[in-house]
Amino acid sequence: MTHINKFLFFVYFILVTAALAQTAASNRVNEIKRALQQVEFPVAAALADSAIAHFHEYQPAPLAEIHAFRALVFFEQGQSGRAEEHLALALQLNPELQLDPIYFAPQMQQRLEALRPQIATLNRTTPTARYILIVDSRIPATWRSLLLPGWGQQFKGQKTKGRIFSVAAAALAGATLASHLLRNRAEQKYLRAGENEVVARYDPFNRYHQLRNNLALSLGVVWGAAVLDAFMVRVEPASTKMGLAFPRASMPETAGVTVQVSF
Repeated sequence: MTHINKFLFFVYFILVTAALAQTAASNRVNEIKRALQQVEFPVAAALADSAIAHFHEYQPAPLAEIHAFRALVFFEQGQSGRAEEHLALALQLNPELQLDPIYFAPQMQQRLEALRPQIATLNRTTPTARYILIVDSRIPATWRSLLLPGWGQQFKGQKTKGRIFSVAAAALAGATLASHLLRNRAEQKYLRAGENEVVARYDPFNRYHQLRNNLALSLGVVWGAAVLDAFMVRVEPASTKMGLAFPRASMPETAGVTVQVSF
């Protein structure tokens, strides 16, 4: 398998992995729907609870739908309070959520619409929430690293790592080009060599030929590592910091010392 084929296979692997993750979420939603169609509420509840317990494996939209179906099961069981909790969580994940009338009675749809402005206000004014949406930057970072090693890491905020990949790739690309030019020059000399010069001129040609191939392979390794790192490494949220803040002069009604928590 050539280096190009290996690289294309690696790109194909990344795309297939991302597609499988989306398919898994879609399959879980369909499983819950089938259980509800068969009036198997315990099965639907177990499927939804399992997905919610592994919420980090799902995108916000399908996870919001799963929360809505969990609310439906609670509603059917007469636990309206718990149903409302899951509807609120669904709206936190997807403020534009719409309930399918095939599964959700008008009463639940009305309750969702009543909660929608409350959740919108809550998200603007209150820092405490069950979910804090952090966009997964790995897919767009992967595409960037496919185009330019290190760009994906820069996109994810990993500046130092991005510079390392970029500098290493640029250095190897320059060295590969230089060795390729030297190889071509040595090849021309070798082809024009007389009988007494063939052996002497073959050695430089072969040396530059091997050097170019090894440098190109190293460039491919660095490029592939940058793509793999962009796809596999999830950027963790910034750590929580606590500190003391004194009241500003423009707020005389605020006295004392304020404890500030920043994320």
